Amino acid sequence: MPINDIAPLETRPADAQVALTALGVLCQHREQSWVNLSITDLRRADCDGLWFPEVNFDRACMEAAGLYHANLTQASLVSVNLRHADLTTAILRRARCILGDLRAAKLVETDLRDADFTETDLREANLRKADAHGAVFHRADLRMADLRGTDLRTANLVEARLTGALASEHTRWPDDFDHTAAGIVDTDDPGPEPSPLPQPPGMTWQAPPLRSNP
Repeated sequence: MPINDIAPLETRPADAQVALTALGVLCQHREQSWVNLSITDLRRADCDGLWFPEVNFDRACMEAAGLYHANLTQASLVSVNLRHADLTTAILRRARCILGDLRAAKLVETDLRDADFTETDLREANLRKADAHGAVFHRADLRMADLRGTDLRTANLVEARLTGALASEHTRWPDDFDHTAAGIVDTDDPGPEPSPLPQPPGMTWQAPPLRSNP
């Protein structure tokens, strides 16, 4: 079913959103690790500002979820669906996100340090000004991604697909990496990111169609 036909999680069963919010608050101070939320339907969930360090989201469907400034440090996101998710300023440090689907995800100013995106689909994703020090993009698909201002100086881009990705004079590449040969398009930097505004209600926000093929 198209994501624009899915109601926000809080209106599907409302108690699921309440439980998720409570978990995201309690996880800030919990002692045990690896809470398991794998294979759950969290489409259009509201997780803005919540804490999910070391939580297992393997194969969860989080399409169009709001994760603005969420803490996903060392979370397991193997084969997760985060298409159209808003992860602006979120913390994904050391997260394991291999084989994920992050097409058109918003990762503006996100902390991606030491995260593993091996074979992840990041086509059309917005990674402007993200900190990707030590991140692994081995065989990841970054075609048409926005990498303007992204810091990739120590990232692993071996066999990554980058044709049509956008870069600017503020994008930082690994030493000896030839971004022109990789098919990357140089363009103007958009400048400072605008101040965050209140997120639109989940009922009214519409995900734009993807340009990339499945």
